[in-house]
Amino acid sequence: MLITKTLFLLLPLLAHAKPEHCNSKSASSTATAPLNQALVATSGRGQRWGGRPTSTASSEPEAESESDSTPPSSAVSSPVSSQPSSTVAESAFGTAGTASPTIDASSAAASSAVPPVSTGGSTTSNSTQTSSGDCSCGYILSAYDNAYFPKALVVSFDSVSSVAELANLGLRVQDGSQVGSIAPDGGKCQASADNVAIDGGILKLTVPGGQSAGGIISGAEIETMNPVLGGVFTMSAQLSPVHGTCQAIFTYTENKDLYSDEMDIEMVYIEPGLQLTNHDPSGSGLNDFENNPFPNDPTADFNDYTIGWFKDGPKYYYNGAVLTGPTQYPSVNPSKIVINNWSSGKPTFTQGPPDDDTVLQVKSIAYYYQTESLASYPAWPSGCSEADACVV
Repeated sequence: MLITKTLFLLLPLLAHAKPEHCNSKSASSTATAPLNQALVATSGRGQRWGGRPTSTASSEPEAESESDSTPPSSAVSSPVSSQPSSTVAESAFGTAGTASPTIDASSAAASSAVPPVSTGGSTTSNSTQTSSGDCSCGYILSAYDNAYFPKALVVSFDSVSSVAELANLGLRVQDGSQVGSIAPDGGKCQASADNVAIDGGILKLTVPGGQSAGGIISGAEIETMNPVLGGVFTMSAQLSPVHGTCQAIFTYTENKDLYSDEMDIEMVYIEPGLQLTNHDPSGSGLNDFENNPFPNDPTADFNDYTIGWFKDGPKYYYNGAVLTGPTQYPSVNPSKIVINNWSSGKPTFTQGPPDDDTVLQVKSIAYYYQTESLASYPAWPSGCSEADACVV
């Protein structure tokens, strides 16, 4: 165990030695969630990226386009911003509270109030709400340079009693679909609903130990049912110390037949650190990649992993601290938010399959987002203004 954790703390390899990314294909259709059971996706997903392309982006960042660099109309007179400062030092989400509300779902773990999310890391927040307690006019994220998003999906899994409730919260459990790329020996991962559990207030995504290489390897994945077009997406997670899988949170295009939008935070033991990748939405096969060493042991406790999809480009965070991230190829098309744990047994990427169970533990998620194009940022709901939004 000591050796395993030590490997996680080693400096990552050079960022340009790019392994293939760990992702899975989104289901091609969005089903309607049943009232009392989780939606389990069983449809085929076609081919996912077979790996990080051999023709990769230059390390020199691409100049921003006019649409990316143009600030929102309220930028001069309003503190609402489209891009957080690079000096952010803490998470937008605090450690207090057990409720887990959301604008877009309704259950015991979701309501339309200010989300008091429980997250990892020793971070703080200054959550407030409007005098009426109503956040239907959206959220200003104080720790992300006052970025504004009108909707939220915030879930603390200690308020979720079973996997059957996830569908009511807007989360799909994948079952039977391919996850990630195929290894040279034919090994490939298949998501199984049996590997997703709520246990002790924690969402657990498991790759069972003792599976054979070269065939079907069982893994785990969840995704949002509805696509987004911008936002701040955080999972509070504790990584498994067991080698042999890819543990990840990422955005992935809703329309895999036309586009290749993807922004990743991935963790594999062969290249320790936070692997951050943007993939060219046009499907050129190019990507932009950075790897950041962990400042602590991610297997010892829960930490916040955050993707910021802003009008001015993507940013990545660990426990609220901004990372050195890729700048080229920001996503532009509707995308789902995916969390998974998988292995293909490929020696040069996931390695494995693991001898023992590898369990990615997720304590909470906090997704603040919009479904309109970022060209319309900030997307105030009708009748709403900055004064009506909740500050979190």
